[in-house]
Amino acid sequence: MNGNLNGTNRMREIVEDLFKIYVSAIDSNTGKIIQNINEKYTLIDKSMISTYLYFKILNNLKIENEDSKTVLMNYLVKQVIYGETGNLSLEISDNSRKELYDEIINKLIIEQFEYKNRILKCLKYNYVQMDNNIYCDLLEFCEKIAEYYILDKFVRRGNQEAKELMAQEKNKFKINKKNLKNKIKEICKAKSETENNAEEVEKSKKAIDENIEKIEKEKLNLLNLILKNKFKNTEYYNLIQVSLKLKDVYRYSTLTSVVPEDVLFHQYSMTLVNMTLADYMIKNGENIDKYELVKKCLFHDFSEYKGNEIVAQIKVYSDETKKMFAEIEEKDEQELKDLLGEDLYIIIKEYKKGKEGYIAEIIDKFTGMMKLWVEAGYMNNYTYIKSVCSVYQERFKKFNDTSRIDDFKDKLFLQKLLKEIFIYIKENLVNLDPRILTRYFTSAEIKSFKRELKSLKKKEII
Repeated sequence: MNGNLNGTNRMREIVEDLFKIYVSAIDSNTGKIIQNINEKYTLIDKSMISTYLYFKILNNLKIENEDSKTVLMNYLVKQVIYGETGNLSLEISDNSRKELYDEIINKLIIEQFEYKNRILKCLKYNYVQMDNNIYCDLLEFCEKIAEYYILDKFVRRGNQEAKELMAQEKNKFKINKKNLKNKIKEICKAKSETENNAEEVEKSKKAIDENIEKIEKEKLNLLNLILKNKFKNTEYYNLIQVSLKLKDVYRYSTLTSVVPEDVLFHQYSMTLVNMTLADYMIKNGENIDKYELVKKCLFHDFSEYKGNEIVAQIKVYSDETKKMFAEIEEKDEQELKDLLGEDLYIIIKEYKKGKEGYIAEIIDKFTGMMKLWVEAGYMNNYTYIKSVCSVYQERFKKFNDTSRIDDFKDKLFLQKLLKEIFIYIKENLVNLDPRILTRYFTSAEIKSFKRELKSLKKKEII
């Protein structure tokens, strides 16, 4: 990869693409589920809870293969088209028409990504049309459970209308349980027949069949737990509740936002931006484990589930405050270990490690700065101009240590991109409206901002 390709113009094009992707995620996050009784939870929220359940189920079953990874990443990318299409998850009661519905939906999704990719100059959405398989089915199953426990939260907060819907969903679970039992019987029968003719069956097919059986049995187990009111004693339930709490923790809590941004959505948008930028980097020769990067992004802010959205200025104020907040985060992470299990705790705890952690950290900074320009430049929320002082150049100098990306072909690419987005945001905020700027800063401070930008433009990295 050549970070100097067309110089600053190329970097600026990538920055603009990142904005388009982030804004698309915001657009998609406006679509509500169960709209007649819900003013808060969105399609993206349901998708994220489903993603976590899917991930946890496969982790518990010790299943990780290319199909399961591709299905998950494809699912996450697909959610972004809701900004143009709305909710595509309709329940078709006439099964004879479902094939036609699925065909139309698949065509519509492909058309939307063709449109979205036309307006991107450097980055591209990597959506792959896939035939339905056991992992697609598992995600649909997780969506049903996610929606059920979103309804459960409505009920616990006093929404009486949700009780009837919960009862309806529970009845569907009973039907699903019966169907699963029959399906497992068929799998066991087919497995018995296969064992009698083992020499005729390829090993790879046997492995897939074993995964089907494990997944279907775990789905049946979860339905049994829900129907017997024992699901609350599981790590699965804890994972859903932590996810719902992340929905209630809002970022930039010291600022009045036109578009409020909660931590659950932040983890989605950061994952989406990561995947598209990672595809670009991989295409240009970098050795990145994209799925490892996705895992880190999905779980990186889980320790904020208790409402500890720590303001950066306080956190990095001194060595003493850094130590204090590190201890707070460590305590919260330890509690997550008890709630979610060792496997997820390790991802949360070690998300900054390795080259994928380096990329995830940088893109976390990208999306944090993008929010400032979305509010001020897109939504005309000029109060975000005062945040220009919080985008500290010093905070990003830690990325000058590239030891985590020693095997990168172009070790400066991400640093140059970080510098470019920093300049882009700060320059736009400083120049947006001089009258507003003087209400928050003195003339000397404004001159200092401009000198800082002029100096930074001459440097290769921050």
